[in-house]
Amino acid sequence: MPPTDDPKILRQYARCYIMLLIGGYLLTDKSNNLVHVRWLLFFRDFAECRALGWGSAVLAWTYQSLCLAAQRDVTDIAGCTPLLMSWIYQRFSQWCPLDRRVYQYLLAAR
Repeated sequence: MPPTDDPKILRQYARCYIMLLIGGYLLTDKSNNLVHVRWLLFFRDFAECRALGWGSAVLAWTYQSLCLAAQRDVTDIAGCTPLLMSWIYQRFSQWCPLDRRVYQYLLAAR
């Protein structure tokens, strides 16, 4: 990002970064490089975007992806897989790698 004080440019970079977080980490699809058009509507107004429950949305998206992945012909999973891995390693310690610190997400564990 170029050094600037223009609020319009800063807002544009903030929107791009939030889209990167949503499309590439929190609410991923199977392509792993696209942001679905349904999420773009939330970025018209930052006050509206901030008022949404993004944690619940990520959890619901991950649960829906797990339901779809349980079908016979599906070979890939979408959703927030680090959240899923954190839950698995917390509940099933025998599946956790020897170096636990690598996969501990303290905020997700709470």
